[in-house]
Formats: sequence, C-alpha cells, structure tokens
Amino acid sequence: MWLASDDAEILRKASDFPVCTLERPAELSGDCTPSEPVVMHALLEMEKQGERFDYVVLLQPTSPARSSTHIDAAFSQMLSDQRACSMISVSQLDHSPFKAFVINEEGELNGIIGDNANHAGFYAGLARLNHYSFGFEPLEIREFYWQLRAFDESFVERVNSYDMLVVGGGNYFELWVEHSPTGTSFMLAPELFKQIKVPVLFNALGVDPGQGASEQACTRFRFFLDHVLSDPKNMVSIRNDGSLEALNEYIGSEYAQQCIWTPDAGCFVPCSEPILHLEGDYLAVNLAGDMLDQRFTDTDSYTRFLSGLVKLLERYLNQGLVQQIVLVPHIFRDLRAISDLLEQMDDAFRRRSVIVAPLLHGPGSEQIFSLYAGARLSLCTRFHANLCSIAQGTPTIGLVNYRQIEKLYEEMGLSEFAVAVNEESCFETIEALSESLLSAADTKHALFNQKANQARKEYAEYI
Repeated sequence: MWLASDDAEILRKASDFPVCTLERPAELSGDCTPSEPVVMHALLEMEKQGERFDYVVLLQPTSPARSSTHIDAAFSQMLSDQRACSMISVSQLDHSPFKAFVINEEGELNGIIGDNANHAGFYAGLARLNHYSFGFEPLEIREFYWQLRAFDESFVERVNSYDMLVVGGGNYFELWVEHSPTGTSFMLAPELFKQIKVPVLFNALGVDPGQGASEQACTRFRFFLDHVLSDPKNMVSIRNDGSLEALNEYIGSEYAQQCIWTPDAGCFVPCSEPILHLEGDYLAVNLAGDMLDQRFTDTDSYTRFLSGLVKLLERYLNQGLVQQIVLVPHIFRDLRAISDLLEQMDDAFRRRSVIVAPLLHGPGSEQIFSLYAGARLSLCTRFHANLCSIAQGTPTIGLVNYRQIEKLYEEMGLSEFAVAVNEESCFETIEALSESLLSAADTKHALFNQKANQARKEYAEYI
C-alpha cells in the first residue's frame, strides 16, 4: 500500500495493513501535479524493489476532515463486496446541483451561443484547467431570434440563478443591427444587463463591420459597453479576425483598450475519427454560400470565381496532385455554392472524384474538422473553416472575399497564404501557392503547425 508521506500516520492508526511511504519524486514535483502519475510512479518504483501490493489508498490533503473511522469503514465495505475493484468517497452538495459545474457526456455545452468549432475548442481549453470542472445550461441565441425565448427580466432572473454567463461562439458584435438596443445581435437592453449580478464573459466574439456600421448602432454599442466595462466582474474578449482594429476604428480606442484580444477557440478544436475514410491524397474545399452580395461585387464575379475554381480543381485531378476533392459545407447555404460549383464541373470528375461532406451540427460535428486534418491542402472561404484547418497544421489557402479572412491570416502571420478572389489574377496566385504547398508538404506543414501552436499557447494563456 502506498500513500503520500504526510498521510502515512493516519493510515497506520486506521489499519493493520503494512504501509510504505514514499516522497514525491522530483520529476513530478509542483503544486499542480495530478495524483495519478505520482501513484503510478510509486508503484513502479516499489515493483523494482520486489514489492507488489493488493490495494492502493490515495489520501488527498484536500480532505482534512477524514478520520481513521472513515478509512476503516471504507476498507470494510471494499473487502466485503467481491465485485468491487475500486472505491471513491463523495459528499453531499450544499447547493443546487444545477449550480455545479459538470461537463455532459458529450463534453459539450451547446447552450453558450454559437459555432460548433468555437465551442468545442472552448471546452478543450477549459479542460486544461485541472483544478476545476465546468458545466453549462445550453441557450442557443437563435432561439431568441426565432422568438422562442426573449432577452427580458425572466432571462436575467435565470442568469442570476447560475454562477456565470458566457456569451460566445460567433460574430455577435456586428455593427449594423439598428433595431437592437445594443446595436448588435446580443439584444439585451443595458437597463436589463445592469440587473445581472453574476460575472459575464463575452468570449472571443467578432466585432464585424462587414455588413455595415451605422452611427446609430455604434452609438448604442458604446452605451452598452459603458455598462459592461464599468463593472470589474465582467470581461469582454474579441477574436483574431480584425475585431480589435474594428473596435478602434468604429467604436473608439478607449473601448478597444479595455477589451482582451485572443485567438478564436477554434484553434483548440478536437478531432475524432474521420466520418469519411478516403484513400489517397485529397483536397478539402469550403465555399461560403451566404452573403454573396457582400462577398462578390456582382453575380458575374461570383460565376467567374466558380469557373476559375473548377478549372483549377480539374487541373489538380488531371495532374494527379490529388486523387479526390472533398467539398465541406459549414451551413446550409454553403450547399448552394457547392451545387453551383458542381454544375460547372465536367461530369466525369463530378461522378468519380468529388465527395460532398455531410452537413453536421452539435455532437458529431467534430468529425467534419477531421476532414481538414486529413487533407493534403485546404482552400477555404469561411473564418472557422480556415481556422480549423490551420489548427490541424494543414497547409491552407484563404480564399478572401470577406474582411475577416484577410484579418485572420494577417493576425496569425500567414498573410502570404490569403488571396483576394475578386482580383482577376487570383487563380494564378492560388495555383502558384498550391503547387508550392503541395510540393513542399513537410516544410509547409511545419510552418502551419508552428502558427497553430502559437495560437493555442495564446488562447491557453487567455483561458
């Protein structure tokens, strides 16, 4: 039997079992070292000395109220049940379990507003905090848009029954929502926000002027931020998509200086086993099918972009640079862009060499991210498609038709791999970059891995 040296005397008094005490090994020293590696190290060391034990007791110093009676009772119960192979002590909570922090079976919290990639990465970031466990009640922001819920006094009352409110996952600090009391998609009126008593974290949100930034919306947003930032228990963080620059330009530097810049949590997005088992090298392509009037100057420029992309993809297939093209939708409107692309593609390629990935949401969506991990190269138009591909260390080219993509690559130090697709010469640039990335895969993988690791480090420090 082994236990930490400080607890040895308690066990000697509690039981007739032989006791071996070992000091914590130097290589496992430190305040935050988990117990399990220490226990395993002790057992392995004792086995080297010819000693093997039937039972291991871990008496953690964080349970100082434990007595020898408790230990004797535990041994008695353990030995009386032949089915038992382990035992753990528990205690009754002194508050509602709904206010406890426990991650659900899927490791998910669908209810803090937003994108699957951002949430999955956020949970992974929280999991790094070994001293805490967290749980969340899901609240989907679109249910407020659909008028299934309301930002009203009942919402405030509900928030106050928990320990914290986290708002995250997307672009919820747009600057064009004039009918909103905050000028943004988070439509909680300032006078109601003041009634929230628990800390509020606005987690890695996007401040997006891409669809406009009216003076009325900006004025309302400043007024809202005045209420949020005046209370030290609240925090506003914004993500690496040009949001800090937008805050400076449209809201004012005095506000930007009070907000925290952080990489989006998608840099921590976990992968599972791929949903598609593909043979040979493949190219992952994400096409955004929403906001086409903002992404392209007119219908002709959209058609020209698809035509140029089809020619490029067919050339890759003809030259054998890749064996398959995997088209990856992130929202249902992406399916429209995928359909428009396939309409222009030669039928032989369309039937033999192109796969359309499923459109998944919530639990299971991490299987989509694995498609980026397995790709030899990714071409992406969406923010999270680019970020999640880069996060896997996959060479990625940003197809820029929206401000956020350009800023993402700029803030990650990868500007050379972002190409504005509305420029006439864009496909010459994309082809040259693609050939360079495909021909020097190992070198380029190292570069993208380096940038991904840097983003993860910065996000871990923020968490």
